[in-house]
Amino acid sequence: MSEPGTVALPVKHDGSVQAIAFSPDSTRFAGAGSDSLLRIRPIGIGVPLDVPVDGSVTGLAFSPDGTRIAVADFESVSLRDSGTGAVVWQGPLDPGNSVNTVRFAPDGRVIAVTDTLVAVLDQATGATIKRITVDPPLIADVDLSRDGTRIALAIDERHGGNHKFAGSARVLDLATGAELGKLTPANAVHAVAFSPDGTKVLCCSADDTTRMLKAQGGAEEWRVGGEADDEVTSPNCVAFDPKGNWTVVGGSDGFARVLEAESGTKKAQVPKLVAGGSDPGAVTHVAFSPNGKLAASACIDNVVRLFNLNSDELYAVGTEEVLTMAFSPNGRWLGVGCFGRALVIDNGEANQG
Repeated sequence: MSEPGTVALPVKHDGSVQAIAFSPDSTRFAGAGSDSLLRIRPIGIGVPLDVPVDGSVTGLAFSPDGTRIAVADFESVSLRDSGTGAVVWQGPLDPGNSVNTVRFAPDGRVIAVTDTLVAVLDQATGATIKRITVDPPLIADVDLSRDGTRIALAIDERHGGNHKFAGSARVLDLATGAELGKLTPANAVHAVAFSPDGTKVLCCSADDTTRMLKAQGGAEEWRVGGEADDEVTSPNCVAFDPKGNWTVVGGSDGFARVLEAESGTKKAQVPKLVAGGSDPGAVTHVAFSPNGKLAASACIDNVVRLFNLNSDELYAVGTEEVLTMAFSPNGRWLGVGCFGRALVIDNGEANQG
């Protein structure tokens, strides 16, 4: 039995690893990025699979049954057999625009997102079921509700011809494209995350606020940070506890904070301040374990941390710069994509489930 923080699976890449995914049964790990090769590896016993792809991969997702893997590959989306790598279908989504994200809905539909477009694709054929154009761009982040009926968007309006320091968090109905809720902070929105029941959305903004809004209607329930708050968290990434009790916010001030989902009250914070210690730098990624008892953060100090709700660190693992991070569905593993390699870190058998 390995100790928490042990690297269970290192996977060498020739470029940056921008996308990772675990299979639904947590036995396989996929990673891809700038070197035009999708690598699928068993965690434990099994046969590795290398699959050539066309461009720079920015998104990966296993299907709910684990038999397929969706790949966002430059301007195209492909669906492949996850056991052989064979192409089921492949094609451009929106010529001239890179696909940034792919997700699966519970019913198997593929959700693909560019800077300006949300598309719903049929898993069997790749045919477009729904196209939702978002104006103004840029879509900075997305999250899909657990039931697959809604999508939350973080909008950053600091780009394009109508450049301005503005943004919004929006909730759209995937079947109709209708906007169900919208919240407009005083600046760009960096990240969004749905509550497990899909009724709330956590978002963070360049106006130094983290806010909770109702998915239906967009009413703000609480906020932390901003000029009215003594403790400005400078948030840039967020995640919701799968149990619905907690949220975690990563700040450019170097801290990851666990907040109560109901009120925004701070419960935990890492790293702990050490007299004479160096500034850890901005937190770039945060995630919650499936059991809701642990959270992970990645910093530009090139350290990945796993911690509990009492601010106790279970491990701190040195890495290269982290570009993407995710827990396995069973909570046993934490996957990270870096420059030159991907890692699967063991969270410990006691923290599984």
